[in-house]
Amino acid sequence: MDIKVLKKDRNEVLIEIEGEDHTLGNLIAKEAIKHPAVKNAYYTMPHPLQKKIEFYILVDENSDLNTVIKEVFNNIKRYLEEFRREIEEKIG
Repeated sequence: MDIKVLKKDRNEVLIEIEGEDHTLGNLIAKEAIKHPAVKNAYYTMPHPLQKKIEFYILVDENSDLNTVIKEVFNNIKRYLEEFRREIEEKIG
């Protein structure tokens, strides 16, 4: 996985993630859009034959972009940890 910041302003960022596809892009975008400070979030796959996504997030003017991104990824981490625990309980 290779991550590049393609564009970053005070309230928005565009990040390229090589080696990933719709699975990660969809997870990030869906979780980001749930955050109350996020005005817009989406991902694109610039070319179907390249395993690369671009992720965009825009936060409202009163929010800190870095804080929001950390919160989004912490929420994803908690969700996946909870999912793992539940699966481990079910399969013993």
